[in-house]
Formats: sequence, structure tokens, C-alpha cells
Amino acid sequence: MSNVCFAFGPQNSYLLNCPSKWARNNLPAAIDRLFTKQPPIKDVYELALGPADSYYIGYKDADNKLYCMNHGLPATLEKYLSVNAKGFVEHDIPTTMITLGPNGSYVVKDKNKMQWCGIPEPLAVRLRSSKTAGTKLVALGVDNTYVVVNTDGSGLRNLSDKYTRLEELLANMKSFAEIHYLSLSTFNSIASSGAPDNPLFMLVRKNGSSEGLMPDGHEKNFKDIINSLPNMIPASTRPQTRGKSSSSSSFLKMLSGAAKAANLANQVINGGNGGGGGGGGGGGGYSDGNNYDTSGFSAGLQQQQT
Repeated sequence: MSNVCFAFGPQNSYLLNCPSKWARNNLPAAIDRLFTKQPPIKDVYELALGPADSYYIGYKDADNKLYCMNHGLPATLEKYLSVNAKGFVEHDIPTTMITLGPNGSYVVKDKNKMQWCGIPEPLAVRLRSSKTAGTKLVALGVDNTYVVVNTDGSGLRNLSDKYTRLEELLANMKSFAEIHYLSLSTFNSIASSGAPDNPLFMLVRKNGSSEGLMPDGHEKNFKDIINSLPNMIPASTRPQTRGKSSSSSSFLKMLSGAAKAANLANQVINGGNGGGGGGGGGGGGYSDGNNYDTSGFSAGLQQQQT
């Protein structure tokens, strides 16, 4: 594995993927089988989880070929992900980023193109301006909240009062260039009591440190993954320190509500490229359709031409 991918869905479903290991919970059956089959898949480039077991996953299989599967996605997104006349997908699987928002909204991009649907107008304006080449990652959250990170270190966010700790973290950043990966859940988590709780999030900085909100009872999974995150800053550009080096400590931090935050500083580990949604390329796209019929698409295996 070589990528960083954190995906959150309904009913405390999630995938936590880092370059050396992964953890998962309550995933749709078709996705879960990818991890239990023999031999299992090698890496996950992107996973997006929506309502009614809808999803997209792009991955490297045991044969080292790149595949993707999707089910129940909005019609315009399904079209974007469709195969060409030769039976291969045309989107670039390793750099594809998909974020699914409420009411069938989404943003999808790879290194070559970008498309969106049903998103708040300020976010759409920003994407039209920055285009594919200038957009590093986009995360859609509950109630039309969002964060966009641009390749020049700028960004735009509207988190309302839904992700108060994340808002604090972003407000204290000198530049969004510190962000390597960010994922928001568009669903409330479920507390141990069964009551709705705060939506989950995970923020990963380039230096490998991270903070996020985890569901009750899943502390070990989150801690194991977060402690395994690498430093994504090239060794040649890291600040030099004097004296004997030592491993940073790791700890869990409580937030309001029943959910818990993982605020874990990690030991510097060389290697790993991480995900973050890709970037580069040129041009931009726009779709203003808002169809969201999950009944019309079956899970289909698609391959990228090599």
C-alpha cells in the first residue's frame, strides 16, 4: 500500500488506509469482499461512501492492475465514470478524488478534469476559478458544509457549527499547504447509546500528524492507523533539528459529545506518497444536474487501460 485514504459513511462505516495497513468497519458487502478474497487487493486509491450502500472505489488488485467499482451514484457522476468503446474507464484511477455530499451533490476530479453537481454556489465559483490544475482536494460535509484546498496553499471553507474542532485547526493554520489529506463525513456518527452524534472527520498534515473524530468503541483502529502515517515532506526539505531524536508521543483527546478525537503526533517515517485527491492537468468541467436514483446501477467492475 502507498496511499492515504480515509472514507466515512452511514452507520459508522469507514475505511482507514495508510501506506502500511488499513482498518475498516461496516462497509458495503461488495467492497468488503475485496479485502477478504484471496489474494486480497493491494491498495486503495479512493473510496467514497454514500447512502443506501452507494459507493465508488478505485484500487490496485493482486494482479497489479487498476480497477474501480461503483454503485448507486448520481446519474451524471455515473456517466463521468463510465467506460469507453474499448471497455476501459477514461478517468485516471490513481488521481481520482470523489467526495459525495448531501442530496446527490458531489465533486469528482482527476489529474485531467473535474466535474461537480449540486454544490453550494461559493464553492462552485471557487472551482470555476481554480480549475483542475489549481484544485488539490475538496471535501463535502453535512448540511452543505465544505472545504476546498488549492495547490497554492489557499483555500475556502464553510463548516458552520458542524465541525467545531476542525474549524479551530484550520483557522490556526498559516497556510492550507500544510494539509495532505482531509475527509469529512456527510453522516452523523452513532454513539454507543445508539443516539446520533457528531459527524466524523480526519485531517492529515504533510508532516504525518493528524487529528480527527472517531466513533465510540473504535479507538484502537484509529490509533493504529494514525500512528502508522508517514511524513509526506521530502527529507531534503524538512526542518533540521539538533540533539537526539525521539519518537513523538501519541494520545487520545476527548471532544464534546460521545465521539472521541484522535490527536496523535506521529513518529517521522520515511516513504509513502499519500493520496489527497491528485492534482495537475488542465481544464475544468461543470454539471448542474441533480439526479440521485440509486436503483439504476448495479455494482460493476471496471479496469483502467495500461
